[in-house]
Amino acid sequence: MNLSRFAINKPVTTAMTFMAIAFLGIIAFGRLPIDLLPDISFPTLNISTEYSGAGPQEVEREVTIPIENAMSTVPGVT
Repeated sequence: MNLSRFAINKPVTTAMTFMAIAFLGIIAFGRLPIDLLPDISFPTLNISTEYSGAGPQEVEREVTIPIENAMSTVPGVT
């Protein structure tokens, strides 16, 4: 008796076998160790500037742009 004839003649057995395989697959996926799914984080550089009593244009012109120019010389920073 070949596999297709068995599946047609016994549909309940075939369905239960498929459901058992799917259930075991779900359990196996839940038990995967964390090492197989590593945390991916991209390196970032975040600089916050403050200048008390100044407007946004002054802070940008006097503080932020000079810091950006100085940091742009660091290799690997965009």
